[in-house]
Amino acid sequence: MEVFSVRLRPDGELILKTRLKKPTFLGAMLGKNEMYASAEAATYLPSSKALDVALVLDRTGSMAGPNMDALKLAVRDYLTDLNGSSRDVRVSVVPFSDYVNIGVDNSNQNWLDIPLTGSTGAEVECSMESVSLSSCPSAQTSPPTSSGGTSGGTSGGTCSMSFSSSSTSSGGSMSATASATASSSGSSGSCSVSVSTSSSGSFIWSDIFTSPTGAFCTVTADPQESSGNRVEECVPKILGENWFGCVGSRAQPYNIQAGYSGQKFPLIYDRTCGQALMGLTDNLSSVSSTVSGLTASGSTYIPAGLQWGWRTLDENQPFENKTKKNEDRKKLLILMTDGENTRSQAGETHAGNDYDAADALSQNLCTAIKNSGIDIATVSYSNSSSSSTNTAMLRNCASSSDLYFDASDAKGLEKAFSTATNQVNEVRLIR
Repeated sequence: MEVFSVRLRPDGELILKTRLKKPTFLGAMLGKNEMYASAEAATYLPSSKALDVALVLDRTGSMAGPNMDALKLAVRDYLTDLNGSSRDVRVSVVPFSDYVNIGVDNSNQNWLDIPLTGSTGAEVECSMESVSLSSCPSAQTSPPTSSGGTSGGTSGGTCSMSFSSSSTSSGGSMSATASATASSSGSSGSCSVSVSTSSSGSFIWSDIFTSPTGAFCTVTADPQESSGNRVEECVPKILGENWFGCVGSRAQPYNIQAGYSGQKFPLIYDRTCGQALMGLTDNLSSVSSTVSGLTASGSTYIPAGLQWGWRTLDENQPFENKTKKNEDRKKLLILMTDGENTRSQAGETHAGNDYDAADALSQNLCTAIKNSGIDIATVSYSNSSSSSTNTAMLRNCASSSDLYFDASDAKGLEKAFSTATNQVNEVRLIR
């Protein structure tokens, strides 16, 4: 005898229970010829809701070169699949490094803290910098401290380094060689640099850092972002209160809130931070164009990406993505990163070095975002030239274990994006 029962919960969970009567062998010896066995399975019915997706994409220096190429290819294929489906989908794009660019077009918004002396935009100069290391002994891999050394270790080393820039402020090219020596504690060091240029020009080396490939001088303050790839660096020609769209963070507890609520967002002056985010749109061709134009530079501050990805999905200021009357849309934030936090909030800036604080804020943001009714999918991207070591945080950030993904190439990234999108809309067995 078989008994089935089906129950549909208000949240869309479909539960199937079955009770089967089976004959027994050993039980018959004790006078019990039959016994009952029960089983239960559950799934969610397909959602008929429209879907909003925020693509929160790592554009830090370690994403330069093949990593960024793979990301662009993955997003292109993902959008092609979306465009060919019958889903009602809107997508936003939030590129992040240590800051997010919200776009200078928003300079007149009441939710930005803009002094009267501030100006929007300025002429900048950009160069493609290429860093390569050679003859480097092994060294410790501790993260840098605020003094420019490392947080500890027992081995230092010396290596040579070559640097080239395709342009200078006067239009010429330059090349340089450097030798770096780190102390045995890794807490200090010195750089010796010789420079030759085809025309006048100069640059400044930062402090010594150590990495798995050795001790070296670097033009970036973050060794994680010194990936050996060509990285575009842009700076204003004349320093002042020039704003290029970069935004800092509000104080607690407003740094864990999406809405404006009368607390303005502070501006970061005299620096660039990549391409501006794109708010929700159903024009997937525009989304593809935005991603195709991404460049890689800067350090990793995941909370910035989470904050502004959340805001693109939120119905309140700053972006006010109101839905139509009686329209119920599901919301999904997809966070993709190839690294761990190497910056933390320091006042309104993201120039701190408290990595534990940045990780804790990331987790708190993930919790707040999920509590607001948004699903989170996380993608840890790693290949031969970069490796994400914050898998525990990304797993905890995801709404469920099946919304955490590992990816090592463009195909893996595209599969992660598509699978995450499908899982918030389709039937899947949950137990």
